[in-house]
Amino acid sequence: MNLRLIALSLLVASASTNVGCKKDSASETPEPAAPAPAPAPEPEAEATPEPEAAPAPEPAPAAKDLATVVAGLEKGKTFHELLVAAELDKELASADVSLTILVPTDEAFAKLPKGTLDKWKKNKEQLQKALKYHFIPGVNDTAKIGNYRTAPTAAGPELPIKQTQDAEMTIDGAKLLEVDLPASNGLVHVIDKVLQTKK
Repeated sequence: MNLRLIALSLLVASASTNVGCKKDSASETPEPAAPAPAPAPEPEAEATPEPEAAPAPEPAPAAKDLATVVAGLEKGKTFHELLVAAELDKELASADVSLTILVPTDEAFAKLPKGTLDKWKKNKEQLQKALKYHFIPGVNDTAKIGNYRTAPTAAGPELPIKQTQDAEMTIDGAKLLEVDLPASNGLVHVIDKVLQTKK
């Protein structure tokens, strides 16, 4: 009888020990799972370089006025000197004027009778009139002048215009050597003859 009780108590004891072990193992906290790897950062898109702004075009140089264009003529030194002597160079520098200037070459002035230039220089009014006979009001290129039979002048009398079958044009008998030289306030044509009013 005692042996049964002892054996029974041993069974109960071992059973309770097993239950305790199971509870202990159940109560153990599970190891934390390894964290999931962070997603690899997406490669940054390369910044597209902004196209360089094209350099602004340089402004075209302003056209020179009539006085400056005449002063720069290699064959027009005499005419320019006379303009200065007559004080007409200031007028030709003004933005208020609009003229076409016929500039005789230095050779053309050299063909004048001796003493003509000295005579003009001594009489400012006469010199101005002689020079203004080479001024045509307005901007007149050769195409426009070619439509005229006569061209008005700042001196008053008109200049006869003639055109040959070969399209060679003369103005009061003068041939055009250089044409349509632009100025900010007009045009310049170089001619081979000094024009003189008949009056």
